[in-house]
Amino acid sequence: MLSFGYQILWNHLLCLIELQGLDPYQACLHQTSERHAALASDLIEEFRAPIIDSLVLSLINKKVMDATRDFVYRNSGCFLNDSGRAKFLHAFLQRMEEEIQTDSGEKQPRWDLFVQQVKAYKQFVYNPQMLYKPYRIY
Repeated sequence: MLSFGYQILWNHLLCLIELQGLDPYQACLHQTSERHAALASDLIEEFRAPIIDSLVLSLINKKVMDATRDFVYRNSGCFLNDSGRAKFLHAFLQRMEEEIQTDSGEKQPRWDLFVQQVKAYKQFVYNPQMLYKPYRIY
């Protein structure tokens, strides 16, 4: 579930990075290569725990996922099956549409965090005096 969630988040960030006109292969934290969009890997780091890790723990603790019905076990691995992916995606979309309070006191869906952070990173790239401030969990 963690890997699946990270990949969903990574792909969403990659789209936002490209929409902002940034080069997704140039990054600060992860090694750049022509086969890996390292900037998406950089920007995902601040969202792993508050978005995906907490979602996975919630799905497990609330017994939403069923080990026998939502997973398939093969090749020494455990993978989400169609039922498990559908449950995970439903829960992920619900989580992302939940409104959170910003530093300024406004409410916004979690989706907006990604757009804001990609824009903040772009501003930093073009104006390094404007330091990049990562998203923090409150």
